[in-house]
Amino acid sequence: MRVDEPVTVGIDIGATKILIGSVTRQGDIIHHARYGIDLSTESSLKGSIYRSIADYIHGRREENMSVNIGIGVFGHVDFEQGDWLGTMRVPGMEMIRFRDDLKQRYGMNVAIDNDVHTAALAELHLGKGREYRHFLYVNVGTGIAAGIISDGRLIRGASNYAGEIGHTFVGRDMEQCMCGSSWCLESAASGGGMINRAIRWISDYPDSRLAPLIQSGNITSVDIFREARKGDPLSMKIHKEFIWSIGIGLVNLVNILNPEAIILGGGVMRDSWLLKELSDFIYQNTIGVSRRGLKEISLTELGPQVTGLLGAACLAWDYEKIG
Repeated sequence: MRVDEPVTVGIDIGATKILIGSVTRQGDIIHHARYGIDLSTESSLKGSIYRSIADYIHGRREENMSVNIGIGVFGHVDFEQGDWLGTMRVPGMEMIRFRDDLKQRYGMNVAIDNDVHTAALAELHLGKGREYRHFLYVNVGTGIAAGIISDGRLIRGASNYAGEIGHTFVGRDMEQCMCGSSWCLESAASGGGMINRAIRWISDYPDSRLAPLIQSGNITSVDIFREARKGDPLSMKIHKEFIWSIGIGLVNLVNILNPEAIILGGGVMRDSWLLKELSDFIYQNTIGVSRRGLKEISLTELGPQVTGLLGAACLAWDYEKIG
């Protein structure tokens, strides 16, 4: 599809793929391409990223591109300097100076931020967040994190690390988190955390319907929730711990931040059954004033495959205003 207006290049760098696309101001993706990513070393990571960007930009020269690129990445980002500071998924990774490198290569302005921050911006500009001035976007997937929108603006914090609720403490005797703690919300309620619990507890439930899936190495959070609905005791235990842990984390956020809405995304939150249980827990346990201000708890309406891409483009538009 050909458009007359300039399109922004959005780049979503995930743990399993790189998605790059051309996005209009209305949020239409007129072209996109998916690339592989190699996390084995810092060098292989940088190589796969820069090759992907070069291939996409050189292949779309006929498009009327804007002068802005937006990038969403997992891990810690220095938003002001435009640097990717690192991620626990690539041990020993040093800083990647995205803004300086890409501006020198392509002469374009570059904005980079954490992928959950960019997803929150996608909700603010293109999703359900357009209805609210104060809301939380909470991603529950491989990890858990929140994008905090207050008075229509993304809250980043002093080190651009605001919203990392996956590393808040929710209880003892959790599986060890990637950060080194054994008390983290991610250990109980992320997709990987629930799978680790299933593996840890299977010896006490040898007849569980999860046993063959664990043995084959093909277990997912979807399997756990499906078997919980069917009455499998181990799955029900993990499901109960999930609702309690993520529920406590969100109740604390609501009581502290007083949002109008919580918008949930990520691979784990794909089931309306989970949404009903979680909403009930939050409304039952939040203090009265904050509860009355909370108008909606819902699943994102943005496609899970393109939220990161749209968010990266939204980041570029916001940076255009402040950069």
